[in-house]
Amino acid sequence: MSTQEFDADLIVIGSGVMGGIIASRVAKAGKSVIILEAGPRVKRADIVETYRNAPVKLSLANMKAQGSGSPFPNPPHIPSTYGKYLVQTGPVSYPTKYLRVVGGTTWHFGSALWRMIPNDFKLKTLYGRGRDWPIGYDELEPYYCEAEAELGVTGVDGQDESGHGGQAWPPRSKPFPMKGLNVPYFMQRMDEMLRPGGYNPVMEPHGRASRPYGNRPVCGGNNNCNPVCPIGAKYDGSQHIDLAERAGAKLLENAVVYKIEHGSDNKITAVNYKSPDGTSHRLTARHFVLAAYAIEGPKLLLMSTSEKFPNGIANSSDQVGRNLMGHTGISMNVMTNEDVWPGQGPTELLVYLNYRDGEFRKDIPSYKTKFRNTVTSAQTASDLLAKGVLGSQLDSEIRRISARSLNIAVDFETEAQPQNRITPSKTKTDAIGLPVPEIYYSVNDYWNAGRDFAVKDLQKMAGLINADVLKVDTKHQDRQHIMGTTIMGDDPKDSVVDRDCRTHDHPNLFIAGTGVMPSSSCMNPTLTGAALSVRIADQLLKEI
Repeated sequence: MSTQEFDADLIVIGSGVMGGIIASRVAKAGKSVIILEAGPRVKRADIVETYRNAPVKLSLANMKAQGSGSPFPNPPHIPSTYGKYLVQTGPVSYPTKYLRVVGGTTWHFGSALWRMIPNDFKLKTLYGRGRDWPIGYDELEPYYCEAEAELGVTGVDGQDESGHGGQAWPPRSKPFPMKGLNVPYFMQRMDEMLRPGGYNPVMEPHGRASRPYGNRPVCGGNNNCNPVCPIGAKYDGSQHIDLAERAGAKLLENAVVYKIEHGSDNKITAVNYKSPDGTSHRLTARHFVLAAYAIEGPKLLLMSTSEKFPNGIANSSDQVGRNLMGHTGISMNVMTNEDVWPGQGPTELLVYLNYRDGEFRKDIPSYKTKFRNTVTSAQTASDLLAKGVLGSQLDSEIRRISARSLNIAVDFETEAQPQNRITPSKTKTDAIGLPVPEIYYSVNDYWNAGRDFAVKDLQKMAGLINADVLKVDTKHQDRQHIMGTTIMGDDPKDSVVDRDCRTHDHPNLFIAGTGVMPSSSCMNPTLTGAALSVRIADQLLKEI
C-alpha cells in the first residue's frame, strides 16, 4: 500500500502514559499518528468538583477512593472498574482499579516512580524464581533517564534505594530531574525511632513537581493525590496526549477497539472500533502500538480471532492473558503513643526496603514496607458520630486519632504463573456488546512464606515506634499494580513480545506498558513501563 492508502503511519490504542509517550515522540518527528481512547476526555476542574462533593472519600481499609467516591466518569460503553465490571473467578480477588479516560490511570495513581534494580531482571538465574528478562538493567538505564525527564520525576540523588543506607543504588547516569520535597515531621520522627532497629528510610521518587516543570506548578501538598491532583502538579498521561496533539497527532475519544486485523504476511493491517452508539469504524496504518493496559490489552488480542490465528492475535505461544502479576499485599493499622501528625504535604510515602534484594529471595519474595502519609479525618468523624461521640469530645478524638493513627503496608513481589490470567468473558458483556474481562488470580506458597515473615517484621516495627497494633490485615490486598499478561522473552514459544516489545507473531505490532514485564520486583511498575515505551518509540522511528 502507498502512504496515501493508510489512515496513519502509526495507530496507538490507549491514551495513558505509555501510549502518550510513544504518540508524542513519533508525532514530533513529523509522522502521522492516530490515538484511540475507549473513554472520554475529562477536565481537572470537573473531577475535583465531583470529588469535593462525593459522599464517600477515603477508606481506612486501603486509602483509595471507593465506589461513589470515584469522581471519574462511568458511561455505559466503558463501565467503571470501581463497580462489578471485572469478573473474578480465582481463589484470590484481583479488584484492580484502572481508568478508561484520556490520560489513563495516571490521573489517580499515587505517583510512585521507581526504577527496578539489576537483580530484578535476573530472578530465575539468581534465585530460581519466576522468569528472567531478555534485557538487563544496563540496557534499560538510559531509557529510565529519558522516562524520568518525560514524566518529571522528583527524587533524592545519592540515595541507596536498597534500604541498607550505603552507596547510591541503583546505578544512575543522570540525576533526578527535580530535587526532593521537604521531609515532613511524621517521616523524620519515624526515622528517629526506626533507625536503631536497622531500618534506613528511603524517600519515594515520584511525579510531583518540586519546581515549575513544563506546565506543572509546584506541588501544594494538598494530600489528595489519589484520586486527583487539584492543581496539576502531579504528572498524568493527559499531559503527553496534549503534547502529541500539538505535534499533529489526532485523538479519537470514546473509540472502543474491539478487533485487530492482519494480512497474509501476518502484518497487522487495521483496527476496528465502536462508538458509544454501537456503530463500527475501521482504520489502517503502517505500524500499531497496543497500549491499552494489561487487562484490556490482552482481552482485545484474545477477541481478535481469525482462521489463521484462532486463538487470537499475537497468541501462538498461548501466553496472551497469562502470567498476571500484582503486588498483592498486607497491612497493619497502629496507634502511636505520641502525636506524629501524618498527612502533611502530598501522599508521598516513607519507604523501608530492608527486604528488597538478597539470597532470601530464594525462599520469600522481595517486599517494600511503606508508611502512608494520609489522614482519614472524614472517615474518623463518621465512625465517632456513629458511636454517639459529640461536641468537644468529638473534636478532641478527631484530633487525637488523626495525629496518631498510622497505616503501614507491605507490597510483595509476585511470580509470573501461567494459570493467573485474563480472558474475555463468555457469559457477560458490556453495554455495546463486548465481553468484559474475566480474571483468575491466585497466590502460591512463596507469597504465603513472605506474608508470614513480614507479619513478624511489621510487629517489630510497631514496637520500635511505641505503637499499639490495632489490626493486621493479611487478606491479599490489591495494590493496583497490573503486570504481566503479554510478557517479554526471546523464545516465541513461551512469550508474547521480544526484547523490543514487538510481538513475535506480527512484525508491525508493538505492545507498550507493564504487561510485557516478565517479573514484578516489589516496586511500582509505571516508570519501567515508561522506559520501555521510550525504547519502543525509538525503534518505531527507525522503521516508519
